[in-house]
Amino acid sequence: MKFNQSIVALLVLALCMSMALAAAPMGKKYARLQFHKGDKFLTPQIGLNSYTVPFGVNFETAITENIGVGGTVMMWLWSHGTIIMPSVDGAYHFTRLDVDKLDLFAGASLGFAIFSAKEGYGGSSGLYLSPFVAGRYWFSEKMAVSLRLNFSVLGDWTGVGGLL
Repeated sequence: MKFNQSIVALLVLALCMSMALAAAPMGKKYARLQFHKGDKFLTPQIGLNSYTVPFGVNFETAITENIGVGGTVMMWLWSHGTIIMPSVDGAYHFTRLDVDKLDLFAGASLGFAIFSAKEGYGGSSGLYLSPFVAGRYWFSEKMAVSLRLNFSVLGDWTGVGGLL
C-alpha cells in the first residue's frame, strides 16, 4: 500500500510541475506555435474511462520538423486495484498543413500495463500497442489544450480511449 501511495504522490507532483512548465519554446511568435525541431513538451493528461478517471503525464521532444519521440505514464486507481501504464511514443506531426496555433499529429505507443488487483478481482499485466491521433491547440504562448484518441490494438487493453 505504501508503494502505491508513493507512486501516486510522484505522479501528482509530476502533473503539477508539468502544468507550470507547459510553455511554448522561447522566441516563438504566437501565430507560429506548432511543432519544430528541438521543441520539448510536457503535458499533464486526464483520461476518459467508465470505471475511474485515469491521469498521467506525457513528454515529447521534436527530433525533426515532423517527428517527435517521448513517453507517457498513465495511472488508474480505484477500490479494486491499480493499473500503471508506462509507454514509449512516436508521433508524426502534420506541420505542412500550416494551420496557425494548431498541431495535428498521429503515432503509436508501445508500453507495458502493470495491473495490481485486490483479492477476488482478476486482471493481467502485459505489453500493449496503441495507435493514436491527436491535436494541440494554442490559446496563448504559454497555454494549450491537447486531445488524444487512443485505439489499443494489441494486449489486454484493447478498445478506444481519450485523453485531455
